[in-house]
Amino acid sequence: MRFGIKRLNLYPAVIQSVRLLLSVATASLLAHLCKLNEPYWALITAVIVTQSRIAQTLQTSRDQIIGSLIGGIAGIIAIALQIYCGWSPIIVFTIVMIPMVMFVSWRPTMRLGVVTLAVVFLFPSPGGIFERPFDRIFSIVVGVLASLLVSYCILRPQARYHAFLHAKEAFSKLYKLLHAVLIEGISWDAVEAKNDEIITELRELASDIDEARKERPTCVLEETDPVLVQLFPILRRLQSDSIFVARAMEAYGQKLHPNTEKALEHALKEIFYFFKIQSVRQANGKHKKLRNACDIHVDFDSLLNPLLEEAKKSCPSIIQFTLKALCNDFCRGHDIFFS
Repeated sequence: MRFGIKRLNLYPAVIQSVRLLLSVATASLLAHLCKLNEPYWALITAVIVTQSRIAQTLQTSRDQIIGSLIGGIAGIIAIALQIYCGWSPIIVFTIVMIPMVMFVSWRPTMRLGVVTLAVVFLFPSPGGIFERPFDRIFSIVVGVLASLLVSYCILRPQARYHAFLHAKEAFSKLYKLLHAVLIEGISWDAVEAKNDEIITELRELASDIDEARKERPTCVLEETDPVLVQLFPILRRLQSDSIFVARAMEAYGQKLHPNTEKALEHALKEIFYFFKIQSVRQANGKHKKLRNACDIHVDFDSLLNPLLEEAKKSCPSIIQFTLKALCNDFCRGHDIFFS
């Protein structure tokens, strides 16, 4: 079933293209205001640093700044060796480059250090000899600042929105797994394949939650958006419960009683429909827990109690135990959205 999303959906590639263009324009403006000798370094840095996620942008920014600082220091050492020792440029460059290459082999994210060293030492620029490293480093810092400004203030990535959409997909795939295990009776290989799909969604959800923290560095997400923070743990529990149920069904080796199957099918359909609806509503911007919403309220007790009673009549103890654990976590999931 498709759920309408009221928020405007732009293709990620289009959003990233606009973000890159704005970063370059901002870097160009800042470079002009700072009167940089070589403003194109700021523009190049802005292109390299600007990523689709703020967490990636922060990491790349850190690597660019640290790499340029290391390369700048190496460039100063090379210039000093050439001036005060009288060695030829090729010898000096080789002596300084070898440890830089070894360092970058150990820390590949710092490869800008090699580029900075080469540019500082081999390509002259206006100003004094020792001004080159500082000018290049300052240009890189300007590019980083432009990227961060655009990433935080303009077209900020919608981590919360995507997190709830991944949660909706995870709930949908959990429903398919449980339905297949309890009603259809699938093989263990099929169970593992479906479980892998759920794990992929959970990884994306965890990444989105981490991104949401980066988007709001001044806020405590547990206080400002508790529903989002609690999504991953409850989905992880439901995923584990589903595997326990699958193991129990595999050990049982036969189909459940028709009445139990019917109760299960009805309960699973209603419960997961509720979870998917809530995920979409949260994605559309309802940050607070929902209360007194009769049109979307589901009485979990009326769904789960008949199911558990039916299971007691016809299911072995191991299946009763796993179903009870699953139902308890259904109630915990319900309480995340309603309290």
